[in-house]
Amino acid sequence: MRKLLTALSLLTAAALLASCGIVSFHDGADTTTAENTAAPVTTGAETDAPRQIDIDTDSADAMKKRAEDALGSLSVINMSGARIMIACLDLTFAEGNGEQTVLSADRSQRTAKLETKFNADVAFIRFTEKELLTKLGEAVKNGEYFADVLAVPASLVGRLVSDGLVKSLRKLPDTDLKASYFSADATDAFSAGHGLYAVAGEGCFEPEKIYCVYFNRSLLDGVGADPYKLVKDGEWTLEKYAELSAAFSAAGAGAAIVKTGLDYKKALYLGSGLDFTTNGTDKTPAANTFSDGYMKTAELLKDLADAAYHADPAARFSEGETPFFIGTVADAEKLPEDAGAWGMLPMPKYGADAEYSAYLSEDATVLCVPACNSDDRLSGDFIEAFNACSESYMKYDQLYHYMLDVLRDNGSVNCLNIILGCGNYDFVTAFASGYPNLYKNTAEAFGELISGELEAEEYMQREDEVKEYLAKWFPVTYK
Repeated sequence: MRKLLTALSLLTAAALLASCGIVSFHDGADTTTAENTAAPVTTGAETDAPRQIDIDTDSADAMKKRAEDALGSLSVINMSGARIMIACLDLTFAEGNGEQTVLSADRSQRTAKLETKFNADVAFIRFTEKELLTKLGEAVKNGEYFADVLAVPASLVGRLVSDGLVKSLRKLPDTDLKASYFSADATDAFSAGHGLYAVAGEGCFEPEKIYCVYFNRSLLDGVGADPYKLVKDGEWTLEKYAELSAAFSAAGAGAAIVKTGLDYKKALYLGSGLDFTTNGTDKTPAANTFSDGYMKTAELLKDLADAAYHADPAARFSEGETPFFIGTVADAEKLPEDAGAWGMLPMPKYGADAEYSAYLSEDATVLCVPACNSDDRLSGDFIEAFNACSESYMKYDQLYHYMLDVLRDNGSVNCLNIILGCGNYDFVTAFASGYPNLYKNTAEAFGELISGELEAEEYMQREDEVKEYLAKWFPVTYK
């Protein structure tokens, strides 16, 4: 256990909420009344007085039992020993990364529970993207079975939809897509017109693909910034992040470091909770990129100094010369154990009144149903069961591991509480692969606006064109 974690702070891992919050803290001396809040609190040096911590007597076993009960309550098809096939591009979300971790064990045990529930052999089969598109395309063309469910990167959904390779999940009978173990944000993001083309939920939990902000404690202390207090007070915003970055840039220091290939400013935009379009059930997507608020955000990011790119940004950040590192939650495992050297924060939100969010890698796993699946009931049953039997305890186990072995203070634990449940799915990111004009006129134009290649006045002239495009390809054709 890392040195800054006290015996008292270990008890925080007993609290897991069904909402975006996982652990709960509050300051004060009143031990008779608990006031739960998911907002982080400030943590100072090791000499600070201990804080009152609200304890939920739940345990990982109790959470796991609730997930098992949820699975048990579902009525599913008995497969009589037959196989359920899930075609994947990345098996990590189902099997782990090959290392012996609690999360990998949870993922493996989940498959065993599903096999018992369905009386089936559950097979996660890996394909390359080319193999999946080719073989699935042939199966759809010939009316042949390919798989019951697809587990694919979000960025591939548009290609699958435009090529007619997947069906709307609204066709699945008796599948409660509004259940708590599904991501409501993902359901909105993948809704277009009358279709819902992908879902994500508790079963798709991948800390390897959820982004956060790491900060250098010494450097932030040096400019009088208390990031945990900013988070607690709702003031950890894009504007505040830009202000701090400018201060370091003015002093001749690089403000942020990211992994080579990451679109830094797009990650900040989406990580703040903003989307390029607004989506919803029985709605034609509407572009968010022609408003005054959007232009103000684009201008803010345009003026923000670019990040430094590095093949191993965690190692570079560990040298202690950069105030911020935008990386995945899993990157925390790579950072040094020097007590007090760094901390973890959520992505800065777009405004003081907004909720905190998290940027998700474009290859974050989502679930689709092939247009040539054999049984809509089976596909829906599996998707719901897969997410129901994963609810809460996987995030709890990950949080507990990070609290014991990775993070170094309560502030980071409390921020991780926010990060794990608040990923932001984006329609444009998901559909760009199949609808290049959609991408060109929203996300690509965003990059051009902030680079100065495109003027706001010129971009605003595309508004009618974009509206017509969305109405053509994602119409609401009946009421």
